[in-house]
Amino acid sequence: MAEIDGGWFFDRLDDRGQSLRALSRFLGKDASAISRTFSGKRRMTMEEAVEIASFIGVPVTEVMQHAGITRDGEELGAKILLSATIGEDGEVRPLAEPQPLPQPVLDKARLAIGAARSRTVIAAQVRATGGPLSIWDDTVLLFAPGDSVEPGAIGVLSICGLRDGRHMLGKLERARKTGEARVILPAGAAEEALLATATPVLALIP
Repeated sequence: MAEIDGGWFFDRLDDRGQSLRALSRFLGKDASAISRTFSGKRRMTMEEAVEIASFIGVPVTEVMQHAGITRDGEELGAKILLSATIGEDGEVRPLAEPQPLPQPVLDKARLAIGAARSRTVIAAQVRATGGPLSIWDDTVLLFAPGDSVEPGAIGVLSICGLRDGRHMLGKLERARKTGEARVILPAGAAEEALLATATPVLALIP
């Protein structure tokens, strides 16, 4: 079993102004059990990962990554899971339960990401029957989750994590180290935003 990054979970709880005890109440479990999980003495279940993701406001794939959760004996990084959808407004919404990609799409995805395969890669499917993203309806976008605004995200199509918890698809026009950024949204409007993260889209699979 891969080691859990307990510090990451406590940092996310602090970010939300929450405590281990509050999380335990949310999960309906004893605080000592959750403490043992975060210290690596107890394995986190997939059900717990989904609930914890909801509580701390992050995609379940991030929780899986930091919890060392495996699927079918493989590390998460060895697979590309469909973990989110992108709506007509460009907002990235995590799925409650990641799903395997169809094999033909998975094959194309592995070929497309090349050297990035060693990183955890998330797949998000565009679901837009109207608006500017409708031309990409059903297209799968691949990106690697990050914990900062990556320099490589500036000037390209990226997944932008806003400090209010939302994730948006957009072109990052500029960004400062303090988080102030200008993002061009799919509809073409420019928005001044406070970013927590930004990671470039690695590939689009029609």
